[in-house]
Amino acid sequence: MKQIAGTFSNQFKLLLVDDIPLNLLLLEKMLQPYEFQITEAANGRQALKLIEKRQDTPDSFDLAIVDLMMPEIDGFQVIKYVREGCDNEEFHIKARGKDDFPLIILSAMNSDDDIAKGLAMGANQYLTKPVVMDQLYCAVTEELTRKVKSARL
Repeated sequence: MKQIAGTFSNQFKLLLVDDIPLNLLLLEKMLQPYEFQITEAANGRQALKLIEKRQDTPDSFDLAIVDLMMPEIDGFQVIKYVREGCDNEEFHIKARGKDDFPLIILSAMNSDDDIAKGLAMGANQYLTKPVVMDQLYCAVTEELTRKVKSARL
């Protein structure tokens, strides 16, 4: 277990979103030294349902790592619903800002247009697959540190 901004890493709740089970397994293994509380979602719809269910509770997610290419609801749509909020027949999600709920894109889509679009839609960071472990640790630690510091203000 490690500390991030004075908080034990096992206190943080992370949501990992990818439609490929092997990718979820690899991500979980990479993050294992931190002992985060990890929840997995196999697609965007499942991720949004989990976010909705846990919002405004002590189990609300602290950070999500989201793939872009997924069936039904892709990662771009997940980011849009989280940043702008969504109130329709299927989802009732309150808008959450970048400091409150960091979103890290982890995708094989690596064109300049994809990266620009993801960041413009509200992703905090954009990492490409295959991800280097140090890059992943750095991004997650950086975003959780920013979250903790902004919550203290």
